[in-house]
Amino acid sequence: MKALDFIQIFASNVRRMDFRLSSAQVILAIIAGYRRHSTITETTRLHPNTVTNILQDLIAQGYVERFGDCRPYVYRSTEKGRQLAGNLLDKQTQPDS
Repeated sequence: MKALDFIQIFASNVRRMDFRLSSAQVILAIIAGYRRHSTITETTRLHPNTVTNILQDLIAQGYVERFGDCRPYVYRSTEKGRQLAGNLLDKQTQPDS
């Protein structure tokens, strides 16, 4: 599969699931092993306030858990978050026509 095909399928999955691209970036960064706010921000190149807001939303929706009593917190995906990431990366989904 070519990179462009993968990008089209990923974008189609994001739209189909009515999910925001920036939220998809954050959940995928966490799945990839970037588990602190600073590394998520650095990896996604999103504004730190945006990452904070997205993390709060992902926690509220049950996709991410936060660990630690004080900063820097560690973020990990839940099983629901791993399923979401799998759905976003599902190669079986066809791009929108």
